[in-house]
Amino acid sequence: MELFSIAAQTSNPQEAERYSRMVSEANQDLHKKYKSLSISCTVHENVVLWGCREDDPRFFKGNHLQQVYETAARTVAKYILQDKEQRLVEKILEEEFDFPDPEEHEQILKQCRMILGQNQELNESWNRRSDMLVQGLQQCLTERPLLHVDGFLTFRSRAYANELKEIVEYAVDEFLMDRQYEEFVGMLKYFVYFQQPQVPLVHVIHKGGQELLLLDEDLNPLEYRADEGVVVERLDQQDLQMEDAVVTTLISVSPAKIVIHTREPHMAVIRTLTQIFEQRVEICRYCPDCHAYFRETGKL
Repeated sequence: MELFSIAAQTSNPQEAERYSRMVSEANQDLHKKYKSLSISCTVHENVVLWGCREDDPRFFKGNHLQQVYETAARTVAKYILQDKEQRLVEKILEEEFDFPDPEEHEQILKQCRMILGQNQELNESWNRRSDMLVQGLQQCLTERPLLHVDGFLTFRSRAYANELKEIVEYAVDEFLMDRQYEEFVGMLKYFVYFQQPQVPLVHVIHKGGQELLLLDEDLNPLEYRADEGVVVERLDQQDLQMEDAVVTTLISVSPAKIVIHTREPHMAVIRTLTQIFEQRVEICRYCPDCHAYFRETGKL
């Protein structure tokens, strides 16, 4: 009796070889458990056909058939995640969104790859998608032992397809936010470039995270200013609230020099200020002015 016959259309000989190796490893595991199984794997014009037969009636008395189906399903799921998933994501991006610029297209795909956690089987998202596929594949094999992988992906994997679509949508949103942020920073850089300095120096104490303290040249606190002719659009109502207030104040007082005292110069808020004010910014990791503050806060 034929237990299953699974056909997979691969895109090139290299992919066919990778999948064949996965099938070979699965076949070895199956043979160790069930010696009487007759298993085959053939490749013709990049189509990999995996078949399995069992003619011993004793095999069907236990739960052996479902265990065989689970092994086959996990092998096919791994193949889909490693070799087909990227193309599925690209197809969603091309069909659902309009990004004709190749560079923008690649930036979004790069973000997708980071979210997908390619080849990282300890990744939570990877495991969730794998479980979706294994469950669907095993159900299909139970209903009908003839399976075409592409047909399964087209008609029987809705939950998995929705997961991929959500990932692409998230990557697109992140890209658009980043682009909006870059345009916003560029506008402010242009404004600052033509702005005449009004005060000689402002100290920025980076207290950690997004929290910043502004001091004048005599180390007295500067009052945070609201919009004074400069429209500071809020890119994120929570995460960038402090950053926006600081930018607004710095643009309003227009210092000739900004000294940023920080122990975390890699933080996004520091990079933003450096991008906007460019040559006016000096990064201080240690000086007498900030030594006492960072010693008190344990950041020394």
